[in-house]
This record gives sequence, C-alpha cells and structure tokens, in this order.
Amino acid sequence: MNTLTEEILLQNYQDAHGLTRQVIEAFPEKDLFSFSIGGMRPFSEMIKEFIGIWDYILAEALKEQHISLFEQDKFPATKTELLALRDQVLISLLSECKMIQNYGQEISPYQMKFSIAQWILYIIENETHHRGQAYVYLRALGIQPPFFWKRGSFK
Repeated sequence: MNTLTEEILLQNYQDAHGLTRQVIEAFPEKDLFSFSIGGMRPFSEMIKEFIGIWDYILAEALKEQHISLFEQDKFPATKTELLALRDQVLISLLSECKMIQNYGQEISPYQMKFSIAQWILYIIENETHHRGQAYVYLRALGIQPPFFWKRGSFK
C-alpha cells in the first residue's frame, strides 16, 4: 500500500487548482462575477473562499512565518486579475508548504481540529464541490465545461 505523502497531496491540490483555472477561463468575464443560480454565490466569491481558507490554514500552521495571500478588500474585479492572483497564490502556498515541519500536526481553525494534511484534503474537497457548482453555472450559460478528468496527473 502506498502512503499519502506531502508531495502527492500537494500534487493533487495542484491538479485540482489547474482544473479550476480551466473553469475560470471558460466563464464570460461578466458572468464570473455576477452569475448565480438559486441563491448560490457567483463563482468569483467561491474562489475568494478557496484562497481565504488556504490563508487561514497557513496562518494557523506557520504563525508569524506566514505572509497573507491577499487582502480581503482588494479582491480582483476582472478575470485577468483573478487568474493572476491565483497564480501568485499557488506559488506562495507551495513555498510556504515547504516550511511545514509536520503535516500530522493538528490545528484548529474554524473550531474544527484536524491535521494539516486533513485540512489540505478539506481544501481539495471544498474546491471540487464548488467547481461542481461552477459546472452547473457554465451549463446554464450554454457553455461546455472542461472535462473533470483533464487534470495534470490524469495522463
């Protein structure tokens, strides 16, 4: 049986991140920031959540070593800016993840106690869940979403 290493975990995140990027690219500019169905948030707000969770987890894990990934009140207003922020966030979080000494260390953001590895799995699952919502949005807009198996490691 293979062990889930930090490298495999972060590669899985990068795959999910890359697929989410394809979904963002498929959205018309206006709809990325305004379209919603049934009271759900626009996809841009879900992306803000993804980045915010990473920010909070890394702040809990690394304390003063963590550099905030973005400023809440300066979130991008265009698709180009949003994609650029996500690219920068990926570089930053992968760099900071190298500083984590123990992925088994338990932290308690959001009043839930999990290991750092479990929090990363939570982040992957959360992004996958919301990406599914974005697929529904794209289909409602008459746009074919990217195939979910078009992930970097699924070759």
